[in-house]
Amino acid sequence: MKQIPIFFTFDRNYAVPAAVAFYSLLRHAAPLYQYKLYVLHTSLPEDIRTRLTRLVQRFPNAELQFIDVSRFDTQTGIGQGKSHFSKEIYYKLVAAGLFPQYDRILCSDVDVVFTGDIAPSYFLFPDDDFYYAGVGQVLESGRMKAYDGKLFSPQEWQALEQEIMAGYLLFNLAAMRRDGMQEKLTDFYCRNYHRFPLPEQDCLMLCCWPHVRHLPMEYVVCNTYYTALARGDVHFAPASHWLPESVTERHQMFVKALSKPVQVHYVGPLKPWNSLRVPKRNLWFACLREAGLTAWWLRMLPAYIRRRLGRYSLRRFLAKTYCKLTHRPYADNR
Repeated sequence: MKQIPIFFTFDRNYAVPAAVAFYSLLRHAAPLYQYKLYVLHTSLPEDIRTRLTRLVQRFPNAELQFIDVSRFDTQTGIGQGKSHFSKEIYYKLVAAGLFPQYDRILCSDVDVVFTGDIAPSYFLFPDDDFYYAGVGQVLESGRMKAYDGKLFSPQEWQALEQEIMAGYLLFNLAAMRRDGMQEKLTDFYCRNYHRFPLPEQDCLMLCCWPHVRHLPMEYVVCNTYYTALARGDVHFAPASHWLPESVTERHQMFVKALSKPVQVHYVGPLKPWNSLRVPKRNLWFACLREAGLTAWWLRMLPAYIRRRLGRYSLRRFLAKTYCKLTHRPYADNR
């Protein structure tokens, strides 16, 4: 049976979202494949690992394995995360060394719900020479305003404008090992962390561009897209050259992806598990209930609320204001 490997990296604060992501992924898994799930972690408690393992064991064609990557925490420059990103995003960059048994592997965030099978994406671009593939920027977001133009060369700026979203990726591990990309990525990340608003995403693009490929749009449908479509506020990113030139064709592709997404990604700091004001939160809660995870979420809810409210403390407000005034990137060390 052909194996589909996919890895995730998260801390204990994302255990319930990870359970929802795993369940939704395997619920739509094709029976002709064996799905091998990996979790890269540094401090997941045994009880959480046991819960997640039992969840995955419900599916006969799935297996879950945990890999302790604590040794990488000695790397200077990893940081403790920025904004709502945790330090675990760094571990996406070391996949080539961690998975020598695979020539390619998928990677996903866990603030997602899968509504389709991921297997077809694993087999895309069979004859292409590339480092990784993902869904490019779709709608204009104004995200480039977060980048300090003084910190990037014109060539780097051009690459960053071609954003590949890091929430769901296909890594060509064979090509990365051949060209020593893991060492390049980790060194570049540690030396340039201070420059990156989206650390691992920016690092991957700056090191790998133009040797990237674009996955079909349905593999990362941001939950905010549904709000934009409902409001008639759909403005495609002008730098997204991977989209059709025709606005009509772009819109048709957009509507089709939203009608049949493979993954819905809950972007930003507001998530279904910590806020009532999240588009498409009904999908997440439907999966939560179906998987029998509601009681676990309720037990964790006070911690989620405290963690979210912590984002608005006076100390954090002053720190962010100071960084804006001094044109320095803000690192969330919480």
